[in-house]
Amino acid sequence: MQIRLAGIGGQGVILAGVILGEAAAIEGLNVLQTQDYGSASRGGHSIADVIISKEPIYELMVTKADVLVALAQLGYDSTKEELKRDGILIVDTDLVKPDRDYIGAPFTHLAEENTGLALTVNMVALGYLVAKTGIVKKESVEEAIKRRVPKGTEDINVKAFRVGYEEGLK
Repeated sequence: MQIRLAGIGGQGVILAGVILGEAAAIEGLNVLQTQDYGSASRGGHSIADVIISKEPIYELMVTKADVLVALAQLGYDSTKEELKRDGILIVDTDLVKPDRDYIGAPFTHLAEENTGLALTVNMVALGYLVAKTGIVKKESVEEAIKRRVPKGTEDINVKAFRVGYEEGLK
């Protein structure tokens, strides 16, 4: 499965991609994770690509995404052409107004409401993605979060992930 997470700098898109890739590796799946971001650390485009497969992976990057997660309009606008026609588009419904069918939730609002930090939007969106696709197990992602987020922020990030996961099960 080819997954692209797209947003703007500061939304944690790259970290979410790294965590998703690590969760797949924990499960013994083959994984390739790459990233692309603009020179601006805040506000520029930010893209994380993750390819997960039981078979060997020969692509070096996402060519036609099965899933696109867009957390900002810029992220959506700059990557929408790479989503397969029958692919799944997941958006932050408060920040992205797509021109095709989509699913999603107000991820930034959910992050602020449940953790007090908009910075946890990436974990909310990751939870939603995992619930909707089942690409990896919830427990594998939680383990990867604990390994990858800054020390001292593990609990709040796991909480944000669970908020998104529960939203995705609705």
